[in-house]
Amino acid sequence: MKRFALFAALAALVAAPAWAQTLKMPPPPLTKPEIKDIKPEPKHLTAKSREDARECLKFTTNREIIVCAEKFL
Repeated sequence: MKRFALFAALAALVAAPAWAQTLKMPPPPLTKPEIKDIKPEPKHLTAKSREDARECLKFTTNREIIVCAEKFL
């Protein structure tokens, strides 16, 4: 019985610092953050951008396809 009491006291001493270290988190802010109305800039279509860019798919590497497709932007 004395061993049990000694074990219980030792466990309480070891666990006491852990119980004392409870984190106190601040409450979340109640105000909503401002959301700015971001409008994308309109892209102006040109005669070249209206053409079909599928001809760029004949190239073998991604770099060549990208360089070709940039002409149509």
